[in-house]
Amino acid sequence: MRKTIAILGLMMAVASPVWADGDADARLTVTGHGIAEVEPDMARISLGVIKEAVEAGDALDEVANVAQAVFARLSEVGIEARDMQSSQVNLSPKYDYNRNSDGPAKLTGFVANTMVSVRVRDLTKLGQIMSAVTADGANQLNGLQFDLQDRRPTEDAARTNAVKDAMARAKVLADAAGVALGSVVSIHEGGGRLPTPVYGRMAMEAAQSDMPIAAGELEIGSSVTMVFELEEK
Repeated sequence: MRKTIAILGLMMAVASPVWADGDADARLTVTGHGIAEVEPDMARISLGVIKEAVEAGDALDEVANVAQAVFARLSEVGIEARDMQSSQVNLSPKYDYNRNSDGPAKLTGFVANTMVSVRVRDLTKLGQIMSAVTADGANQLNGLQFDLQDRRPTEDAARTNAVKDAMARAKVLADAAGVALGSVVSIHEGGGRLPTPVYGRMAMEAAQSDMPIAAGELEIGSSVTMVFELEEK
């Protein structure tokens, strides 16, 4: 990651060996970056059900029946209602495009699908849940994302590391320029990174019939820009 460091006001200090009292123009601006790593304690799964039928109503009914079975199975394995959500329901016609014919495309049926978003707060059940809902008819997996139920402590740790990084960089630059760091003038927090999985560091042990899942670790990042006053040594 590129780190941008800007030094402001040093040209004045170089040009004049004597600094005026209260000179506020000699300042140093640095940007620091920090990362905190933590094992996830929650996962989000995006499951899908897609069915085809000649009649539109039949396609919707088949999707509804599978979705109901999936919700029931999720409840059986301990997923609360607040952690299950239908995200969309779609219905579209299906046509047969005969390239050897100049006539219009023929309507052959309808395709219905729905998406179900699930939050899993007990990662030891993740492999079991994914295998179970697949057996119940879920035939699409559109995403698996690990996260934290409470991100604040890890975000605060990343912020602390970013400030330490900025202060260390500022000291190196000030020492190289032959000046001393003064008071902190301002601190501005930049955007943090979303959790990034690092695979292979933590494997979930599931039953042999369940899907094996590696949760890994999450990296949460932060950046800060700090402005320091500069003083004579």
